[in-house]
Amino acid sequence: MTDIIKILIVEDVPTDAELCQREIRKVLKSCRFEVTDNHKAYLAAIQEFQPDLILSDYSLPDFDGMTALKLALEHSPETPFIIVTGSVSEDVAAESMKAGAWDYIIKEHIKRLGPAVVNALEKKQTLITKRNAEKEREAAYLALDKALNGSINAMSKIVEMRDPYTSGHQTRVAALSVAIARELKLPEENIRYLYIAALIHDIGKMYIPSDILSKPGKLRDIEWELVKIHAQGSYDILKNIEFPWPVDKIAWQHHERLDGSGYPQGLSGDDILMEAKILAVADVVEAMSSHRPYRAALGIEKALEEVSQNKGILYDPAVVDACLKLFKENRFNFEH
Repeated sequence: MTDIIKILIVEDVPTDAELCQREIRKVLKSCRFEVTDNHKAYLAAIQEFQPDLILSDYSLPDFDGMTALKLALEHSPETPFIIVTGSVSEDVAAESMKAGAWDYIIKEHIKRLGPAVVNALEKKQTLITKRNAEKEREAAYLALDKALNGSINAMSKIVEMRDPYTSGHQTRVAALSVAIARELKLPEENIRYLYIAALIHDIGKMYIPSDILSKPGKLRDIEWELVKIHAQGSYDILKNIEFPWPVDKIAWQHHERLDGSGYPQGLSGDDILMEAKILAVADVVEAMSSHRPYRAALGIEKALEEVSQNKGILYDPAVVDACLKLFKENRFNFEH
């Protein structure tokens, strides 16, 4: 330790304070001391001297070691605090450690003080290093998260460029998916990756010819079959991205239906992810209520009627109920 270590000693007996300093100088060559023995001076020293470590007698005329500890925890919580006392019972020692003291030394065993101080300072440095590492990890995570959000938004925009007639569809579906998920009290982590999946669930439309995507009027059967490959296409694209969540599977399953009549896998019941069941309802409601090249908007009432009539058949009952409740209570609306 090459830096000057500042140590605050709370002690009313000068010879004891000198004894503490002598023991500490045996293990620390660069240290500076300040001694105080009253409440007011102690508080001032914490704020002005800014000690790296505090030693305090347990019994003092103006206040006691437990009060000094409490004040240290309030004003300088990361500063190691060691009780140094003439005598202390096991109960008092345990109480002081439980209250936040880092160690306690009985004066008749004062030779323990030097190693205890070194240990406390090393422990403090370890905690500081760990905290800084956590801050760096958090900053790195935020940077990665920002990059991920940027990539997700870019992917969503690519789909809109390919299919401009459904511009905003994925964003609106994502908003409704999140609202339904919160109504169902899904964990925030699940809601997070559901939102990402919803924002890019139609990325598989990259595989569909643009003239089909923008074709006015009713699609022919063969054209409709081409449109249906987008769910598989979304999975094929997203499975190659190492998401820490099942984003690819949610997008893959968003056209599956409870009774097995959906596509592309024909999954049914519990084989469909809950997040995909939410996305399915949000996708249908938004699509039906919005304009499409091959038809005019059917409106929100028609869309809600569709999911209501097929509750428990095509769509998960709990998801449908949550969706209907949001619109009935005017707690959600699409901002076209």
